[in-house]
Amino acid sequence: MPFPTKRVRRIEAPAPERTRRFLLFEAGGFRCGLDVRILREVTEDPGIPPAEGGARPLLGSLPVEGGTLPTVDLAALFEGSGTGRRVLVVEAEGRRLGLLVEQTLGFADLPETSFRPLPAQATRLLPGTVRAVAWQEERPVFLLDGKSLGPLLRTAAEDV
Repeated sequence: MPFPTKRVRRIEAPAPERTRRFLLFEAGGFRCGLDVRILREVTEDPGIPPAEGGARPLLGSLPVEGGTLPTVDLAALFEGSGTGRRVLVVEAEGRRLGLLVEQTLGFADLPETSFRPLPAQATRLLPGTVRAVAWQEERPVFLLDGKSLGPLLRTAAEDV
């Protein structure tokens, strides 16, 4: 006599949520996150002289070993106010760039499921520079990565 068979219901464990690590910072009154895969270093603002030609977001060049590093004031780029205190050195597309920010807030692992496209009405954030928006502690975090910073990297490299 065969054993009676029970229908066994498999309970699958939920797949682990994919996250990406970002360095959180403030720029122009906005909370932002920089993908750590393109972050090379964080330094204090050494007092970067402004670039010639007026109040553009390109501040000028930061002296580094073997040359200079074009540096952009993110507060000016986002049309916000703020006084830069830290420089985030990023590298993407074979180019390096300094991003002047007010302060760094630490690292966060943000779930990719929370990433949303930037709303069209967010004109102060220079369309294309911000890759997506995520939410953390009920506040928006504007995410920057190598792809979204690519045009800015190319423009800054041409201006130096």
